[in-house]
Amino acid sequence: MTEPESIRLTGHAAAFSATREAREALRQYLDDARRALRSDPDADEIVRDLESAVGDRLSALTGSGDESLSGAQMAGILAEFGPVSSARPSPSPAEKPSRGRFWCRINEGKWFAGVCLGIAAYGGFRVDWVRTVVLLLTMLTGGLLAVAYLVLLLVLPVVPTVSDYERQRDAPRYA
Repeated sequence: MTEPESIRLTGHAAAFSATREAREALRQYLDDARRALRSDPDADEIVRDLESAVGDRLSALTGSGDESLSGAQMAGILAEFGPVSSARPSPSPAEKPSRGRFWCRINEGKWFAGVCLGIAAYGGFRVDWVRTVVLLLTMLTGGLLAVAYLVLLLVLPVVPTVSDYERQRDAPRYA
């Protein structure tokens, strides 16, 4: 028998006891929901509401009992909710092209100003490699790259997280 684990869900103060399989099933379901709603501007709020609704269903099912929720029970609950899809119809690529990649600074995970993280997100690079190259080039140019870095710090727009950057990059461009 596997050791029960605690699951904390949005909108519920108490933790739910569940097996590892149940916890993984819920995590996978919520990750799939985030992926399906990636282009929806209200995606985070929808996933939080979904998580809260699952918590409400678990509260009704378990009551005040201390029994662990099994993977099969969790699968049944998630099957009741069904697959998650965006309520907004996907525009055809010919109608509304996506915004595409853009230069920005990213706050989440930044070391100094987020410029290197923005460059990494733009190019699809690993941020540690970008930081290393910027540091080496700054030393090789006698600090001239630092001036360019400061200019970028002043002119680039700020995006809170990498996932927000991806959402904006993939969102349709409006005229």
